[in-house]
Amino acid sequence: MRSMKSCTLRRISALLLALLLAAPAALADDLASDLGGGYVAADPNAAPPTEVDMTFADVVIGYIEPGFAEISPVRCTEWDMISINQLVYEPVVDMDDSMKPIPMLADNWEQDGKYWKFNLRSGIQFHNGLELTAYDVVASYQAILASGSANPYYARLSMIKEMQAMDVYTVIVKARNSSLLTLYAMNFPVMQYETVNDQIPRGTGPYWYIQYDPDGTIRLEANPLWWKKQPGVQSILLRRYDTPGDAIEAIQTRQISMLSTKSPKASFSRKLADLTSLDYPTLTYEMLVPNLSSSSIMSDINVRKAVMYAIDRSLLAANAYLDMTIQSEVPVVPNCWLYESQSAIYYYSPERALQMMNNSGWIDLTGDGVLKKKNGIMLQEPRIQIITYNESTNSIREKAVYMIKDYLEAIGITVSVSVLSRDKVRDRIKHREYDLALIGVNLSEIPEISSVVGTDGSLNYNYYSDNLMDMYITAAHSATNEETLLKAYSDIQLTIADQLPILGLVFRTGTVLSSRPIGGLSGLRAYDNFNGFEFLK
Repeated sequence: MRSMKSCTLRRISALLLALLLAAPAALADDLASDLGGGYVAADPNAAPPTEVDMTFADVVIGYIEPGFAEISPVRCTEWDMISINQLVYEPVVDMDDSMKPIPMLADNWEQDGKYWKFNLRSGIQFHNGLELTAYDVVASYQAILASGSANPYYARLSMIKEMQAMDVYTVIVKARNSSLLTLYAMNFPVMQYETVNDQIPRGTGPYWYIQYDPDGTIRLEANPLWWKKQPGVQSILLRRYDTPGDAIEAIQTRQISMLSTKSPKASFSRKLADLTSLDYPTLTYEMLVPNLSSSSIMSDINVRKAVMYAIDRSLLAANAYLDMTIQSEVPVVPNCWLYESQSAIYYYSPERALQMMNNSGWIDLTGDGVLKKKNGIMLQEPRIQIITYNESTNSIREKAVYMIKDYLEAIGITVSVSVLSRDKVRDRIKHREYDLALIGVNLSEIPEISSVVGTDGSLNYNYYSDNLMDMYITAAHSATNEETLLKAYSDIQLTIADQLPILGLVFRTGTVLSSRPIGGLSGLRAYDNFNGFEFLK
């Protein structure tokens, strides 16, 4: 990366436009090989590069990075840069606005059980003029997988057992199961294979990196070799900020014209008349984890249902989560094509909540507004202990948990709250020393929810196990067509609503703030905050 700091691609753009598109293939290959890993032409007799303007561009975007950002998809782990990279690198399979897989670098595919054949489009060129091949796809897959679990694409690539190039335009994949979900595994950035180890590998996307300065300022320009219609915005300037607060202040003072952020501090800026905003779901799912052991009152399904009916999630989202949420009782984003709308059954109803408690014998026997149940000659009160933790930058969950406490006490349940460290909450859940735990979990961008409700799921913190649920999950993992997959996902979500192994609340959202029109952006998601940017004028 250090070699990039004082380098420019201005003359490369001119050379590629003037020579690559008109020159014989051999000349194009020679020129491309000269570009190497530092984005500097190797010819010492070439004309000096034109000065790059690092103070102005068509659009100036702020990004959050406390240090020097890694750009390469092999090493990049920061959310903001991952989204920017979507403008530079393209996947074999993309996702539409409903998160359904659609063709991108591959224009079609065929499935035979666990084996898939992806047929790449011909004539697509990387930023160095070389044509996209199956070998580039395989090299990108291998490099990202080798980078380890910290890479945001690692989990989805782990769904693939083996990948190889059958020929120049054909990629053969052996998946770990026969599910249609394998298509999501092919949604990873493809880099030109000779450059995968470079600080900035070559991509095929609508933009390419021009310059990266020591202060974190980065310039991108429209890729003249792009295989689709040329973008409307020709130049982008990225300005680095240490904290979300700094970046939000920058857009309010017009130092930048666009910003994507998940920070709750953006909730006020979303309401400013001179700024346009567009929200998108993040991968953070907020839920109440019930203690299902017999020692807890939450082992009673009626009590779990009562809790769900007792909470006004609309007010919870607006007041505690600052209206930066999407309500969902199941861990599937409602705009996803696999979402089952009939799983949304727990509307706010204190009367219904009280009826659920009455069904389990909890009644206001003394007229003091506190529910009780006869236990021999004694009267027992329903008591719920809720634990949670705060994030390092805000106390949103603490506010949320006290709102939940008020809702439950309004129907006659005695509630105690403990706000602990994240590690302490994890320890208390492990040892089942709680009744409810308000936590946030980061799900996969792939709509894969077995991690939360599957018997061996990594996010199954309360050890929930149900044979019927596992059967539905197995069906999802073997579904080879959309109809079967939709049925399996519907069954999973309806079972969650019926059994309440978790008490789902909301997905957290981020927002794109802009001082300029952003019509064209659509289908924004956690790893792609600027989807459709190439359509902006």
